[in-house]
Amino acid sequence: MAVNIIKIKRTTGTTAPSSLNAGELAYSGGAGTQGNNGQRLFVGDPANSNAVTVIGGNYFSNLMDHAHGTTTASSVLIVNANKSTSELRTPALYLGTSGNDTLVTSTAAELNALDGITTNVTELNYLDGVSLGTVVASKVLAVDANKDLTGLRNTTTTGQVAAASLDISGDIDVDGDSYLDNVDIDGSLIVDGAIDFNSTTFDVDATGLITIDSSNNNGIKIGTNSSAKPVTIGHTTSEVTVGDNLVVTGNLTVSGTTTTVNSSTVSIADPIFEIGVSSSDDNLDRGIKMLYNDGASRIAFMGFDDSDGKFAMIPRATDTNNVFSGTIGTLKANIETGNTGLKVGDSVPFSDSSGALTLQNVDALDATTEATIETAIDTLSNLVTVGTIGSGTWQGTAIASIYGGTGLTSHGSTGQILVSTGSGFVMQSIDGGTYS
Repeated sequence: MAVNIIKIKRTTGTTAPSSLNAGELAYSGGAGTQGNNGQRLFVGDPANSNAVTVIGGNYFSNLMDHAHGTTTASSVLIVNANKSTSELRTPALYLGTSGNDTLVTSTAAELNALDGITTNVTELNYLDGVSLGTVVASKVLAVDANKDLTGLRNTTTTGQVAAASLDISGDIDVDGDSYLDNVDIDGSLIVDGAIDFNSTTFDVDATGLITIDSSNNNGIKIGTNSSAKPVTIGHTTSEVTVGDNLVVTGNLTVSGTTTTVNSSTVSIADPIFEIGVSSSDDNLDRGIKMLYNDGASRIAFMGFDDSDGKFAMIPRATDTNNVFSGTIGTLKANIETGNTGLKVGDSVPFSDSSGALTLQNVDALDATTEATIETAIDTLSNLVTVGTIGSGTWQGTAIASIYGGTGLTSHGSTGQILVSTGSGFVMQSIDGGTYS
């Protein structure tokens, strides 16, 4: 069985291809070293004038093929799950960020001399240059006589923190519980344990994002400790976003100008939907305003016209401050008239001399009833409106193809199909023809 194989450019040597088309691949199979291009995968870089670009190869993967956390000669450095490695050697050690780092000049013997020392801070003269109570760069921390410390930045502790007076100008990360009293933190505070604030006023003013989150299924509660306590969220000009389901167990009052609901289903259990107010005559219409587009933006209105006290349906309405105007539309519905007769001013269908159905007003009370209207419709000879014929038997002449018919009066013989002649349709047999 044939096998389709896609091959890329390749060499058994250790050189890169001289050129590649955009997206074209190549591979060098020769033994790779730091000084050659062996065991490399190349591609023509379309964003860089199709330059031959190294994108991988087993030369690089071999550099990473060793146990994590074990320093391996001539290989990349991969730390283990504890972010550590077995050993690290360097002729010079710098601590700090690039441009502000400091070279560590202590020898190994000097550093090892600190291992296991039990001498207190006073005996070491506070490690030369330490100012009690004030953080000094590149020096150990030493609180003052009041156990205060000022100027601490970017601090992490794995135990509990209890402070009576502490000025922190950077970030603080506490893995245990935090008991803070009169603490000024100019950076961020990260506490992995519990935080207990017992104060008259708790005020958080931030210039950035404030996030309150919990991984516990009990969720987050605000203002639930006691009843009848007001809870305010957001400024009068701010926007409040609820990212998930919102359940209101009490009454919901919306006092804004516009209420917008962008949902696929709106369910209301109340059987009566109340709109508008009746305290005074505001001369405004009542009903439903519907937006749609039929090639242009449109408004449809169905409701109560306050100007004449009648119900109206306007397919293309104009909304002038909740007063709707426009041409009245057509109602499509089944109407049950009853047998009580018609009133003066009512419109009923009559056929004119051409057989077309028209609406005419009843000029005076008479005995015209539903039966009269039905007779007028049954005797129509020309139906000019749009509708659907749901039942019955067609007994008229053949319908021409221009009107959606076939123009045929018979169905032809068995085995024939309907074929277009260009101007109509005919029934013909299926015949493949002859050949010599």
